[in-house]
Amino acid sequence: MRGPTKPVPGENARPRNRAAVLKFALESPGIDRTRLAELTGLTNPAVTRIAQELILAGVLSETGLLDGKGRGRKRMGLQIEASGGYVLGLSVLAFNTGVALSDLSGRVIAQEDVSLSDLSKPSSTLDEIAAAAHRLIDEHVDHKQRVLGLGAAIAGYFDESGEILAHSPYLGWPRFNVKQSLQQRFDMPVAIDNVNRTIAVAEARIGCCKGIRDLILIRAAIGLGGAVIGGGELLLGDRNQAGQIGHIPAKLDGKTCVCGKRGCLTTVASGQAVLESLGLNSGSGGKLAQAVNDGEHLRRVLQSTKAVAKDALYEAGTALGFHSAGAILLNDPKVVVLTGPLGRNADYSKAFTEQLREAGVTAEIFTAHSHDILQPATAAAGLALSSHFYSPSLNLWPLIESSPTSVASDPTATQALVL
Repeated sequence: MRGPTKPVPGENARPRNRAAVLKFALESPGIDRTRLAELTGLTNPAVTRIAQELILAGVLSETGLLDGKGRGRKRMGLQIEASGGYVLGLSVLAFNTGVALSDLSGRVIAQEDVSLSDLSKPSSTLDEIAAAAHRLIDEHVDHKQRVLGLGAAIAGYFDESGEILAHSPYLGWPRFNVKQSLQQRFDMPVAIDNVNRTIAVAEARIGCCKGIRDLILIRAAIGLGGAVIGGGELLLGDRNQAGQIGHIPAKLDGKTCVCGKRGCLTTVASGQAVLESLGLNSGSGGKLAQAVNDGEHLRRVLQSTKAVAKDALYEAGTALGFHSAGAILLNDPKVVVLTGPLGRNADYSKAFTEQLREAGVTAEIFTAHSHDILQPATAAAGLALSSHFYSPSLNLWPLIESSPTSVASDPTATQALVL
């Protein structure tokens, strides 16, 4: 999500200013150089130089002459050249493990659900996911250097470094360096985060919230998770734990949560709360086995047309809306997103929306029942785009070297490059 909207002075400013140009070209296809200069605060010659190097790299293209009045040079529109590169997205969840290959616009080129031999074992799980990802690249990408990086959405939370898995209530994985483990399996940049933040970043970059700088996302599944984007920045918190809405207090002396505390919002508003209200107890055999058992029960509840199931879902959705309204009002987002299996349910999402409106929330509310919210693997590709392409970390040289309009075919083009 991090990207400038103002010029940055100094020799090292070019990567950040380039990221700003790419961001506005994505959000406003057909935008011209003059408008880009106005939005970024850069000079017209600076925008022209940046646009030229991006065109040479094959990731930006001209749309043709724009309609204009008066004399003088006609303006050319610019847009992201979606086919100019690729990113990988990986998801590792108890019920949703897969890989996706996307272009620079976030459009899915290919995706694959991955059947794992034993999800409880991190090493073999990452090996099997990596093998599926490399198959997608081999089948769909001609120039491997145009795969810019990968993003990974994990069902767990990371420590302050953002690399080490601190805890994963449903996977039950031990503490280890996930980013390093993925880098050992892929020769490309890696970005990782928990699934809730990953979806929030992707929605704000390429999804239904594209260009929105203030949003709150809640993902309702067996448990509850969330993420907050404020002023275009993903909020991390002091311990990298911001957004864990499922663990805000909701009931004094309530039931014990998976985190060990009592009365968390998860205990009254999650899929687990729905199951308990219906008398569907957790299975046995460890956290992952329980999660799988609960997930199957919840799937049947969500498909049920029985009044008792619909009432339980409506009650849980009401609880989520009531107890999350304070945090939403405090942050004053433009959009609230509800996703996850419960977010796709009509009764749960209706109750959530009604309760927020009663509490005075005026933000737009996008639920997975009424909007096409990105799935985890596709969202992970969006995280990769945000981290590796629409980002100052973008390395243009591999793209320029493999581009049909590269400096190899036009030696004079190097005059425009300051990388």
